[in-house]
Amino acid sequence: MGVARRCFLVAVGLLACASGLILGASAGRAAEVKIATEGTYKPFSFFTSGGELTGFDVELTLAICKAAGLNCVMVTMDNDAVLPALNDKKVDAISTGMSVTEKRKKVVAFTDRIRSSGKQFVSCAPDKFTDISPDALKGHVIGTQAGTTNADFFQADYADSDVRLYKSTDEAFQDLAAGRVELVLAQIAVGYDFTVSPAGAGCKFVGPRIENKKFFGEGVAIALRPADVELKAAFDAGLRKVLADGTYKALNDKYFPFSLY
Repeated sequence: MGVARRCFLVAVGLLACASGLILGASAGRAAEVKIATEGTYKPFSFFTSGGELTGFDVELTLAICKAAGLNCVMVTMDNDAVLPALNDKKVDAISTGMSVTEKRKKVVAFTDRIRSSGKQFVSCAPDKFTDISPDALKGHVIGTQAGTTNADFFQADYADSDVRLYKSTDEAFQDLAAGRVELVLAQIAVGYDFTVSPAGAGCKFVGPRIENKKFFGEGVAIALRPADVELKAAFDAGLRKVLADGTYKALNDKYFPFSLY
């Protein structure tokens, strides 16, 4: 058999493998694809008062799964537990608003970008902070979620501030509203959700939007094990479908008055 024909057959086999994953899931033959999320990251992943898991990332991830023909189930856990769970094969993917960075690419594979990853400070005394540079915030109490690119950014650029790291962004905003921390850094959509909530009354964005590719990467994506190339292909195909058929825009408009993509 010629080299060209062997290469052709290998390529066909790979395509069939990826297609089989999707078609098998559609027929109900594939095992569940378990996807880790936090459930404490409003408006992306949170529980309603009735105990229902929802949020933009949750709904989008499940819509992508449906478009790809995957049988997905969301599993909630703390943010610091998601990578060990992925490595131990307790889950198959992570959808926790993880930013795509060069550092993380050494550990996990990522789908195509599902949204942007711009950050901004929020303060409940906004008139006090016209300058949010590292020099201006020396000695000030600033907070963000632990185990995130925000925490890495603080460690590198805001080492002279009094940095407080929280288990969840919700806890950081609770302390901001209570006056125990002066500013919180969060993804813009998360900060927006807090500022329009009763708890965030009077709180506003301060300073410019921070786009730092070194720390905040190329956007937010779903993370997978590097070996799971067929699953990545299925997620990417599903994402393309929801972008093209209007599902993405409908979910975006449900939660935000601005585009996340």
